[in-house]
Amino acid sequence: MKTNKFFGAVAAVSAMYILIPNQSAHAHGWAEFPEARQSICYEQGGLWSGTPPNAACAQAKAISGTYPFIQRNEFAINIPAPTYNDMEVVKAAIPDGSLCYANDAQKSGMGAEHSQWTRTELPTGTFEYVFNATAPHNPSFWQFYLTKPGVDVSKPLKWDDLELIQEYGNVAVDADKKYRMDIAIPADRSGDAILFTRWQRDDTVGEGFYNCSDITISGDSPVDPEPSEPYLEQGDAFIPADISLNTPQLGESVNYKVFSDNGDIHSSFSLEITADNQLDWDRLLASQVNGYYETQYSGNVFIGRWHAEMNHYMYFRNELHNNFFNASNGQAYGEFSITANNEFVEAVITPTVLKEITNASVTHGEYVVLTPASSKGDIEQISWVQVAGLPIETAIGQNDELIINTVLLENVAQEVSFELTVSGQGEEDKTVYSFTITPTDVEPGPSPEPLPGEQWSASAVYNGGEKVMHNNQEWTAQWWTQGEEPGTTGEWGVWR
Repeated sequence: MKTNKFFGAVAAVSAMYILIPNQSAHAHGWAEFPEARQSICYEQGGLWSGTPPNAACAQAKAISGTYPFIQRNEFAINIPAPTYNDMEVVKAAIPDGSLCYANDAQKSGMGAEHSQWTRTELPTGTFEYVFNATAPHNPSFWQFYLTKPGVDVSKPLKWDDLELIQEYGNVAVDADKKYRMDIAIPADRSGDAILFTRWQRDDTVGEGFYNCSDITISGDSPVDPEPSEPYLEQGDAFIPADISLNTPQLGESVNYKVFSDNGDIHSSFSLEITADNQLDWDRLLASQVNGYYETQYSGNVFIGRWHAEMNHYMYFRNELHNNFFNASNGQAYGEFSITANNEFVEAVITPTVLKEITNASVTHGEYVVLTPASSKGDIEQISWVQVAGLPIETAIGQNDELIINTVLLENVAQEVSFELTVSGQGEEDKTVYSFTITPTDVEPGPSPEPLPGEQWSASAVYNGGEKVMHNNQEWTAQWWTQGEEPGTTGEWGVWR
């Protein structure tokens, strides 16, 4: 049996219920205007509880997982001084097709062929380019490239597709950690294009940052709001001292669980070791933890350590035993393990409140439905158990979904956690989902009169809120369903 796997449908969920300022931790930075494609995908969501709404972002996630979005600030490669001044060396280090992900194989989905990248409209002429430098680097220099007329921007970007349109030397960073420069779009350009940014540190290490901003030359767009950074308490090392990069073998899983201050499990993450990530698995596993807690819980857990000069938390690549569990509650902790990987079954929880939950929080009085429908494999048995929070009465639906009526709990801020176990073909897999319940003092008013629905069909798929007629009575689906007959699902059932 392995530890819980982490999937986009939210297999590993929740943090401890810890309140800290709404802050987030990053390294380095990304193009803010026009926004880099990895940042747009990150902001559009769908990383932890489903599929990104943009088709290109969804494809990138399918290829590379959530890592490119979580690491939107570090599309970078090191080209040691002085060779980063030789463009032939740069082109060899970042070959054609890999420009939009700086030749980092773990982010290759960001450079895959697709025509649906979200674009920022820009006019011809001069505009103010903004780079969000979560960690400013000076001295440094800048180069800006624009795709040539006629280039098919849906294809992986090549150096010959680009022409240099602007250069800057060592630009001072603003007090708000923004680099701002005037960039001129040639007057003869129109239509879809890619603005390619190179920000090169002028030092011995030679770290350079490369961003692709998808644009349409015709209009303008606003600048996103400014971010900030958190401060956390450092705990134990992320990876135990007796574990090396070569310890986990191909086909095994590296796992990490996060526990609250009272010892309750709140999230679990897992990564299968493959030939592609065998020497890079630690940062990928850390990125799952960091990305989930950043997007769902304001960054109150971070794997890495504080960088005093850069004034933020970051994961230190190639320092396996020098990254730590950090949390806003110093009594919380993490646990690393290595297990055999399941071949046949994978547990996945999809949380819904008539629609999919996206921020691990619901309002008191709502029904929560945890469905195992996205679990994979030939599932023979499914079971649920509450593992944290005040005990609450639950019910099991006809499709093994767990139904939770939060009105049965006291109307106060609290958090509850449930564990799903699936088994089949001699294997067992577990995963945990935790969510907070926000109190309300407002009594719900009467519902509006329902609109007439169509006749119920056993073969049709119905989503939460949809209405049907069956046996001369109107029924409303409480969540996703198919094949469950209205009038047979009971008081807690899907049809009411």
